[in-house]
Amino acid sequence: MTEKKQISNVTVPDGRGGTSTCTEYLTIFNFEELFEYSGYNLSSLKVLRLSKLTELRVIWSAFIQVEHFKNLSKLTVQDCRRLRYIFSPTIARNLPQLWKLDISDCEELEQIIEKDQTPSQHHLQPICFPNLSWIIIRNCENLKCLFPITLAHFGLPDLEQLYLERVTKLEQVFEGDEGNVSKDEETVIHLPRLTDLVLGRLPNLVSFSPVGYHFVFPSLEILTVRGCPNINTRFSVDSKRSVHAKTQASQSVDEIIVEESATAQETAWPIASDIEYDSNFSI
Repeated sequence: MTEKKQISNVTVPDGRGGTSTCTEYLTIFNFEELFEYSGYNLSSLKVLRLSKLTELRVIWSAFIQVEHFKNLSKLTVQDCRRLRYIFSPTIARNLPQLWKLDISDCEELEQIIEKDQTPSQHHLQPICFPNLSWIIIRNCENLKCLFPITLAHFGLPDLEQLYLERVTKLEQVFEGDEGNVSKDEETVIHLPRLTDLVLGRLPNLVSFSPVGYHFVFPSLEILTVRGCPNINTRFSVDSKRSVHAKTQASQSVDEIIVEESATAQETAWPIASDIEYDSNFSI
């Protein structure tokens, strides 16, 4: 297939050597610009796979009709090396059925959600992925964070599996401003359905979240942390087998002693150590 400036029609193989206008499943190769105009009605689209679009910079433009993607449930993006972000803020607010996000080998990817440049009144509707269950990010060397910390509060209620591997410049999973955070205050965030958390070969990862945030994973079954030598988030498991992730601020010896006493009912792994935890086995 030759490269094209923009997608001009929507066809998929029908299994008989021809094409079909059914748009529940769509695989696209070798396009430079996608969904640039609002003339495509893809409201039945459920699965979208973008592969080897080596010149692709933008998936959704500002002029697209967001309701056309209301049924999108699975998005896979592979080997789109010039893509800088996956979602615009507008699109991110309008994907109620998205349940799986799989991104790999996008070497220039800097953001999953483009930072919102619109005036503050447009922030009244927070970004939320109510059905997003799987997130897989691999081999995206320029990505520095997954999501803003605001999304973790109420925007991922159904998240079950999170895999981040070989994202070499990743510094935080959930990014936030630590400048105004008091070390005497703590914000607790629950990801109630998370069962699998894998952080692998992330040499620049500093923290799971900013200082002052304490994540609780009551359903976590698998925790793998390997090849993250600079992380200062402490992982622990309590007597009810809930796993905790708490980013450490700089502490004095006395403060460390007080904290260890307060968490005596928890088993904590050494900071920056490799972890292989399975809730079905004792640690």
